[in-house]
Amino acid sequence: MNFKERLIAARKSKGLSQEALADALSLSRQAISKWETGEVYPELDKLLELSKLFSCTLDALLKEDYEF
Repeated sequence: MNFKERLIAARKSKGLSQEALADALSLSRQAISKWETGEVYPELDKLLELSKLFSCTLDALLKEDYEF
């Protein structure tokens, strides 16, 4: 499972839409969509916010062997 797949799984496990996740991170829905399609990756500050929001480590978001 790669980053974009883990992000989608984490978002869905919390019952969040792309719009709700974007609101929580003060971003646009389009930014979340770009992350989930693999077009771009979040900056480090947003990765840290994601790890807090999903109660996981950065390893859990970035490493291939972790599943939500």
